[in-house]
Amino acid sequence: ATFRMNARAIMDILCALLLRLLNSNHLDALTQHGAFLCAEHVSAGNVEEECAMPLSIAALCITDILIESSSQDVASNVGQDATGFSIAEEDVARVCALIVGAISSFAESGNGMVPSDGSAAVLSCALTRMLAFAEEAAYSVFSQCSQSSIVLDIFANAVEFLFRSSAAPVFDAEERYANAHEAKRGAIALAARSGLSSLLGHLKSTIESGDSNSELFRSRIFASDSLSATVAHLVHLITSDDNDVVYLLQQMALFHDGAQLLAKAGVTTKILDFAKTYSDEEKSYLSSYLETNGAGQLRPPSLLKGHLSLLNMLLSSSLTSLERGALAIDSFQILKVYCGTCDRIVRLYPANADLTVKLIEALRLTYIGLKESSGSNVLERTVLNVDEPLSTLESSVLRITCQLSSYPFPSHLLPPLPTRLVEVEQFHSSRSRNISISSRNENTWWDIIPDLTSSAQPMPSPPTGSLDVMNHQRSSSYQYDAKTAWSDTKYQYAISSAKCLETSILFLISRVNFVKQRDLPTFCIDAVAVSTGICRCSDASRAIQDRLNTLKSHPEEDITRMLDASNVTIETPRDHQLSHGIKLEREYLSQLGYRLGQCAEKLVCLALQDARRMAARSPTRPMHETSCEWAYFIGALTPALAHTEMVTKGVGCAFKGEGVETSMALAQALCQELEKMNDVLQNRPHQNILKEGSFL
Repeated sequence: ATFRMNARAIMDILCALLLRLLNSNHLDALTQHGAFLCAEHVSAGNVEEECAMPLSIAALCITDILIESSSQDVASNVGQDATGFSIAEEDVARVCALIVGAISSFAESGNGMVPSDGSAAVLSCALTRMLAFAEEAAYSVFSQCSQSSIVLDIFANAVEFLFRSSAAPVFDAEERYANAHEAKRGAIALAARSGLSSLLGHLKSTIESGDSNSELFRSRIFASDSLSATVAHLVHLITSDDNDVVYLLQQMALFHDGAQLLAKAGVTTKILDFAKTYSDEEKSYLSSYLETNGAGQLRPPSLLKGHLSLLNMLLSSSLTSLERGALAIDSFQILKVYCGTCDRIVRLYPANADLTVKLIEALRLTYIGLKESSGSNVLERTVLNVDEPLSTLESSVLRITCQLSSYPFPSHLLPPLPTRLVEVEQFHSSRSRNISISSRNENTWWDIIPDLTSSAQPMPSPPTGSLDVMNHQRSSSYQYDAKTAWSDTKYQYAISSAKCLETSILFLISRVNFVKQRDLPTFCIDAVAVSTGICRCSDASRAIQDRLNTLKSHPEEDITRMLDASNVTIETPRDHQLSHGIKLEREYLSQLGYRLGQCAEKLVCLALQDARRMAARSPTRPMHETSCEWAYFIGALTPALAHTEMVTKGVGCAFKGEGVETSMALAQALCQELEKMNDVLQNRPHQNILKEGSFL
């Protein structure tokens, strides 16, 4: 009860400070529409410039105190309402409305670089704090605000002012600024962008939750005519070393209106300009260091991750097919310019793992956008014209898909593949005079993971479907070896690689449509690689589901046995060990099992798409030179489907309440397609192709 009075006192002080920063028009408007409870003792009029900054700083400090006090209150469970927070939703909305009103008041006090810009930047930081608290508490600021046109205008005016304040360049290093004045403008721009990003992010989340008020605010905010010029200036900063501006542009791209503004401002043209400049510098650097392994020392450009994220948001926004197609054409050119960089990034996986996923996602969304674009001329100039840069991009994704699907775990944890699948691979290799297969004990991407033993928490090895491996780990006592022992860090790598694999497969599925239009006479995927991935991912997903069921039924017994078998010792009380270990393992297993199940399902979908493409190309009989490929494809996929039993059991992906019907239907469809292809081959006179390998 004592704290509740203190919280109310802090709230009253904060509101009183913010009220003092409002001009008379805003004071009357917000009073009339309930932005605060009492204003009879507040004087109207513009605050003196020399007082604006101290009052703004004080408001920011008190905002921090209010939020910190609420956090302490949550921890102690004192004075909370039904939501679990001591600050009510209407109080948060009131403070945010007053902050926005104060910023809008500063916007009307003058133009250009005036002291009120700095004060608005400080209040922008306070707005960021309050909106972050609102997100944590699942509050909607806009639902509590009046729908009055006056209040809407105040919000729109504040947003416009913050956008104008954001237009100065922001650099990572202080020495990049020419003088103190530019450094000050950069600091103000950084703070203004923070407030804008938070406001747009909160607006998007409340719209998705169905808040009608938020839609009104969105339509008013993006309706300003002056906003286009400011956005164009922000887009121009992409070609500079302003690493921060893309984050604000990404928040704009969350909205259809914002994506349209960015497209009209030529955002993809600026990204392409930067890509060309970097590509020229990269080629010059590599040509100078050919003898000193320069490629291995070259890092991706620091702006690339932000640019790819912005491209992905634009391509996935709610634009029309025509608008998205135009963006996809530009994105295609950007990715081709980066082809050498992209190939190097993929080869160095798992370094820059997040960047790798964003790159492949950009390719996928670009192909989807090009598919939606109208006119065959567009496709002939893009994805149907397979030149060296495009071939490099597609080959990079094919390569990493093969690597990640074959080794979702380190090789010593993997179960053996079906014997018939191994025989298919060996037979196919034996028919080629210049091709040989290497041992599956070769080095994998797991072997180049940096050594994080000192910071990693040892954990029981994950279930992969290998009974021999799991029985050995459970029954034997061995010394802890950082190279083979499992940990929370390796779980994170496994989850990250599964996410990357799923994105890669989705890209390859979108690519099948264009491979069909290219009239490629061969399969666009390697059948053994896909079959291996289906087995690996399905086995692990099903084994993980079994482990989760075990943890649910008798967790203490199971976790104790696994910890003892792995010689995992943590210097904490035993009950804490068990509780923390169970929670952490369950969390990791749920994420990993779901991802691997999705990968297995999508690999089957990929194989089905390619099989249908090839069958449609040769409905009666394949050409003699492609008959071996048909037999290779059928011979590889058939044992994979038999091994996983996906036709009758589906894949173990019921981690998020999803059933197995989709995976079963895909597996059944693929099985039927394989039977049709086999019938076509069996009716040909060259039946020895099948009999010699004895695959089917």
